[in-house]
Amino acid sequence: MHKILVIEDDQTVNELLSGNLEGLGYKVDTAFDGEQGLDLALLNNYQLILLDVMIPKLDGFQVLKSLRDKKQTPVIFLTAKGGEQDRIIGFKTGADDYLIKPFNMSELELRIQAILRRTQKLNEFPEVSTLGGKVNVVSSKYIRLNKAEGDVVIHEQPVLFTPIEFDLLYALIEESGEVLTKAHLYQSVLLREFSRYDRTLDMHISKIRKKITTAGIAVNTIKTVRGQGYCFES
Repeated sequence: MHKILVIEDDQTVNELLSGNLEGLGYKVDTAFDGEQGLDLALLNNYQLILLDVMIPKLDGFQVLKSLRDKKQTPVIFLTAKGGEQDRIIGFKTGADDYLIKPFNMSELELRIQAILRRTQKLNEFPEVSTLGGKVNVVSSKYIRLNKAEGDVVIHEQPVLFTPIEFDLLYALIEESGEVLTKAHLYQSVLLREFSRYDRTLDMHISKIRKKITTAGIAVNTIKTVRGQGYCFES
């Protein structure tokens, strides 16, 4: 059974979320402030965290920043702060998705299912040895990704990526030199339909670029092809 942590200070919203999620078959823990939520997130192994931004003691951005220093547990922000700058901060901090209140519970359920499918795929790939090497491993010069372990090594040093960042980078390197359209990446990695007003993919690509350049890879390795999508060039 998948375990989800809900960090939300509004008791009515917290109870509504946890009740609906339990009705869908998830095991749910709840927290009502940032400190309590961060403690639970670090102590337990959750498959997903639903995190409000405007919570007491530590706000959602602070919680996620502290969490990302230790764990890559997928996080969906659920918040009334829907401005473009808030979204950018959320994704740069390491969020996997961002849903603005008020939202439809069916929409949240679809987002949850998409993230859990991605993380489950990472965990289901066995490491298989063949004469040609190991499958489910892609590499390009100084970058190596292993789906069996879900890890990324750049210049022989491990670099932490969230599951969605891992899947996006894996897809780009696997088709190195080819332009992957935004529509394709939304459907194959984000597992939802592409909308030209949705900046989620762009924010994740920006975060990936920052991580690989910090690790010593050229900033233009992931190219933006205007009007089409992205291309990884080794």
